[in-house]
Parts: sequence; C-alpha cells; structure tokens
Amino acid sequence: MLDFFYRIIALTAIFYLFPLIIVIFILSYINQGSPCFFSQVRVGKDFKEFTFYKFRTMRNKIGGNLFTISGDNRITRFGRILRKFKIDELPQLWNVVKGDVEFVGPRAEVKEYVDEINFAFLRHIKPGITDFSSIILRNEESVLRKIGGDSCYKQLLPIKLKLIEIYAMHKNISLDIEIIFLTILSIFFPDKAQTIVLEKFINKNNYRLYTTIKSLMEL
Repeated sequence: MLDFFYRIIALTAIFYLFPLIIVIFILSYINQGSPCFFSQVRVGKDFKEFTFYKFRTMRNKIGGNLFTISGDNRITRFGRILRKFKIDELPQLWNVVKGDVEFVGPRAEVKEYVDEINFAFLRHIKPGITDFSSIILRNEESVLRKIGGDSCYKQLLPIKLKLIEIYAMHKNISLDIEIIFLTILSIFFPDKAQTIVLEKFINKNNYRLYTTIKSLMEL
C-alpha cells in the first residue's frame, strides 16, 4: 500500500515539475547535445536489475570508469550546475513510478559491486533516491579524489553499507520523511545537513563509524 502511495506522489511530482523537466531537457540539448538522459543498469530489490535514469552530465561517448571524482574533465559545464543542485536526479522520479526504487532507501549500486552477502538487505528493502549516504557523502566525488581516486571506491563501500545497516534498523515513515527534509536542506546547507545526520543518527548508533566519517570529511 505504501509503495503504491509513493508511486502516486512521484507521478504527481512529475506532473507539476514537467515544465521544469522540459526546460532542463531543452537547455541540456542546447549545451550538451543528444542524448539528454543517462541510463545505467543498477541492482534493485531481490537483486533484480533495472535501468536507472538521470539527466546526462558528462560528455557523450567518452569512456572511463563507473564513478566520477572531483575535477573529472568528463563532466560538462552545464552538467556541473545540474550536479550542484541535484537536478540531474529528477528523472529518477520515473524509477519511483515504475516501482524500481522508493523516495528513501539505500542508493542502488551497479552490479559490479553487489554480492548477496553484503547486500542481503535487498531481500527486504527497496533501493531509494536518497538515504544517509546521499546526505553525508553528498560530495562523494571529492572524497574519492582525496583517498586516491575512483579505484578506491571499495574502501568507501563498507562505510555506505554500515550507513544502510543503521537505516535498516530504524526504518519507518517518520525517519523517511526526516531524511527527505534533510536531503532538501543538504542542497542549500550541506554542512548543516551532514552535521545533523552524523550527530543525531550515526554518533549514537555507531561511534566508530562516526569517527571514520568525520576523518574522511576532514581530509
């Protein structure tokens, strides 16, 4: 029932945001050319694969790694604007309508990094557009650059899995609503949102994880 409710909200959001989506599409076409959308295979609930959508922010037909790092020259000037305000995430509303993801839940990973042991939560929880990681590691590209580049993503993954564990332990509608508001706050006041999540949710549940994340943020 709740899943159906989320789909209706996403469909309503698409309806009201449609003029904005069209404007972004046109500006993207003018500034970056075609295609305007980026798609990638991700792993969803019960380990079923689905196609994940975003507005394209990188140069077309340029090879490279699965992840971007701070200063990545593949990102276009227009793409940097979209990323800064998380506007590139808007097409994921369609993923919510399709039932691939919910508004709040663990970010869906690419299949290369998913295994049935570490990602056992996918048997019970559907991926989402935003979660603790989306707020705390909002500038994940910058963190990756500081610890050695995208090849070091496997060092960051255990931290994200611990954050998912904390979310799974306390998952409820009230928490989801709070995460949505904190996600919006993080667009305009990222440091404030990060501090709230760290102090309110992470510090009291896993102090070791709290200190690890604080160390990363201070690099």
